[in-house]
Amino acid sequence: MLSDRWRCLRADALGCGSSPAPPPGLTLEDVAAGVLTALDERGVGEVAVVGLSMGGYTAMAMLRSAPERVRALVLADTRDGADADGARSDRLDMARRVRAEGVEPIVEPMLQRLLGATSREEAHIADPVRSRIRHCTAEGVAACQEAMAARPDSAGVLAAVRVPTLVVCGAEDAVIPPEEMRAMAARIPGARFTVVAGAGHLSNLEQPAAFGELLAGFLDEVYPPSR
Repeated sequence: MLSDRWRCLRADALGCGSSPAPPPGLTLEDVAAGVLTALDERGVGEVAVVGLSMGGYTAMAMLRSAPERVRALVLADTRDGADADGARSDRLDMARRVRAEGVEPIVEPMLQRLLGATSREEAHIADPVRSRIRHCTAEGVAACQEAMAARPDSAGVLAAVRVPTLVVCGAEDAVIPPEEMRAMAARIPGARFTVVAGAGHLSNLEQPAAFGELLAGFLDEVYPPSR
């Protein structure tokens, strides 16, 4: 749906998928810098940035460091605020746990937290999510949790956005509920807000057709097809 019409590039989190191990003291600014370097190496200038969850935090870090590179913005199942004390403590506890015990003990708790009620019992959705978690190294998970725990508030960054912006939230997202994301969208000038039915925090994986249609329609407006 997308790659036959636009050039699509996807970055793995450091320590996950095919990416190398994270450096000590990883920050979201480091992650954003890595994405920008990868774009430079491929001769890519301006981009439509699509960020879900931690990807949204990375998109905000890109806006802090290189706003001129962002031609359009899609933020899905993410928030602009820094972690509250309890959430920050939970992330740091997870980092310590996976370093001590590995990734396996967090697979099922993460699955229950990330997926909406509609998706959890669907094997074709749940099993690939389990596999994705298991393909992350313990250090990768820990470093990403610590980077997210240390992230700054980005409300001011989003208030300064002047590019086309789409905000998407799963209707069953228990991590960042729709009402919170609706409020975030209202702080972004001209942003459009959409809820995806039957999806939790991983709206792109839980409802790929609906998510893809939203993204394709948005990109058609940003990059109108040549006549």
